[in-house]
Amino acid sequence: MSPTKDNQVKEVVIGMALGVLAQGVEAVTSNKMAFEFGFNHAWRQWGKANHFPSIKGHDPGNLFWIGVGKSERRKGACAAWDSGRWNEPYVTYEGWTVEEALDLHADDSVTAGDWIELGRLFVEYFKPEEVLRTS
Repeated sequence: MSPTKDNQVKEVVIGMALGVLAQGVEAVTSNKMAFEFGFNHAWRQWGKANHFPSIKGHDPGNLFWIGVGKSERRKGACAAWDSGRWNEPYVTYEGWTVEEALDLHADDSVTAGDWIELGRLFVEYFKPEEVLRTS
């Protein structure tokens, strides 16, 4: 049985959070249009997008935006997003590194390197003032 649309979005929201953190980024703009366009930019270029067939259409970024909004309330996820003035990804498991969480989230079809690539494609879309990098 294939994963539900909600489960596919959840997996991508977690993977993107980890991929962004792996770029040395602590937050990206919470401007809805820029955030969704950044996702759409990354999604169109990412070679593993076909593993998530429910995330499609003219604006997959809106599904991602909704999923990010739900991520803080999800239980058992190894990463989530805090949404406010900025959208801030974080590892939810106390004491875990981004690499450890990536290893947990990755599988044979979408590796840790694939999630890092998605995060890179996402971050590269934004203007410098729309990204907060770790110091």
